[in-house]
Amino acid sequence: MSTKKKYGMSLSEMRANLDTNMRYDSYFALLLCADEMMFTYDGLPETVDEKHIEDYLNISGSCGWGRGSDGNIYIAPYAGRTGKIDQYGEGTELDCDTPNGINIKGVIGVDVAVMYNNTARFPQTDLIFDSMTMTELDKSSTSNVIFARIAPLFSCADDKSKQAVKEIIENVIAGNIEAVVSENLADMLGFGQSEGIKTIDMFDHPERVQYLQYLSQFYDVVMRRHFSRRGLTIKTPTKAAQQSTDEIHGLDSVSWYYPLNKLKARQDALEEVNRIFGTDIKVRFSDIWEQEYQAYLLRILQQDVQGERETEGVQNDVDSVDDVQETGDADQSDAESV
Repeated sequence: MSTKKKYGMSLSEMRANLDTNMRYDSYFALLLCADEMMFTYDGLPETVDEKHIEDYLNISGSCGWGRGSDGNIYIAPYAGRTGKIDQYGEGTELDCDTPNGINIKGVIGVDVAVMYNNTARFPQTDLIFDSMTMTELDKSSTSNVIFARIAPLFSCADDKSKQAVKEIIENVIAGNIEAVVSENLADMLGFGQSEGIKTIDMFDHPERVQYLQYLSQFYDVVMRRHFSRRGLTIKTPTKAAQQSTDEIHGLDSVSWYYPLNKLKARQDALEEVNRIFGTDIKVRFSDIWEQEYQAYLLRILQQDVQGERETEGVQNDVDSVDDVQETGDADQSDAESV
């Protein structure tokens, strides 16, 4: 039985799907690792680790906290609200399970607590979309590399010249550059009276190289866009024409609202966790994000100081104009008196 009939796709299609899935998984893991490092927790119980907190929040959007039958605190993903609804239409109870089957159940705010990834209570879906985009960019780059590699094709007049050209190409690939050739070989290659060799460009090689440059630049754009949402600035060798450094940092205040929103969602939940279970768990930005956040605050302060100086300079110019005007009026009065 053929692969097509057995699995609904050919072997080449299966390999292509496997290649795509591996690329996607590698990019998803890369981006998820970065999100796992955004926050640091202090005072966690031994039965809870911060990696799984962040995994649950980023992938499922929520994380349930409760005590198991052994009295230990556990967390579980997909913390769905159930039971009687409140005035906002939200369930007031929690019923979820850890991956190994420990049930977390109770009244929210009394027996259990719910932590969300953000105040919108939404998972980190851009991990999926950006991984898909970078996977397609990777596949496109590979395709362009392959097509650029097989151009051009050589057409020789006879087998003898074909063998000579083949040997030259093999020597060049091996690193032995053919700097000197015999007169007979030169004649076969077209320097004498024979027709020599012709080349056939199946694909426009310069365009393929240019496409790769565009794909590489767009890859940088996707990565910069992804991490700018998280408050991190990626410096790339290219930037838009006539774009100043101030303009590059101009979206800092927009890019930092989301990391601060995620931090607030975790802090609010831990206040409830600490109240219910008598713990003292705290969350903060990790060192990388804290350094970037402090740099952002410093830039804001510098901009405010610069703005005040510019305002004072304008006011001083206005005062100077007024002084000149007053002096002129006084001179005019003296002239009229005389």
